[in-house]
Amino acid sequence: MGNKDIVHILKIIKRLNLKQGVLAAGSIRNSIWQTLSNQPVFFQSDVDLVYFDPSKPQEYDFLVEQQLLKKYPEYNWQLKNEVYMHNYDFKNQQPFKSIEDAIAHFAETSTCIGAYIDTNGILKLIIPYGVDDLVNCICRPVPAFSGDQQHINIFKKRIQRKNWVEKYPQLKIQF
Repeated sequence: MGNKDIVHILKIIKRLNLKQGVLAAGSIRNSIWQTLSNQPVFFQSDVDLVYFDPSKPQEYDFLVEQQLLKKYPEYNWQLKNEVYMHNYDFKNQQPFKSIEDAIAHFAETSTCIGAYIDTNGILKLIIPYGVDDLVNCICRPVPAFSGDQQHINIFKKRIQRKNWVEKYPQLKIQF
């Protein structure tokens, strides 16, 4: 995957007309880390497409995913309505208020990124913690995770499960 793929995916997302629909998380993070590591840029796992629409039932994600997989089988689509994701790791979490709020609660600051094409055709980014950690290959938990051992354990498990240290030798893990 290269820049042409990212632009193609962003255009697909725009055509879906999902409320607050963005390409997010590992799809962008991995592409940037691959570039910084002089590795070929490709989607290692999923194309993370997130949106925020309280009017859509949770089952809607599966239907749209199936349509995307049929029409664009070259990508492994993962669609999530962030309205329902506040209890992904824990119960009794406060619901997210917007796509920006949801993205700010992804596990690592370098994963907290979303991109979309606005109504004027301009690329827009959602980057609640800025780009420093992302472009400097720093992996640290988001502030909401840093004071809680359960959240830190999730952060550590993600680092191991995703094999980031081996994939990106220049990566710096910080707590």
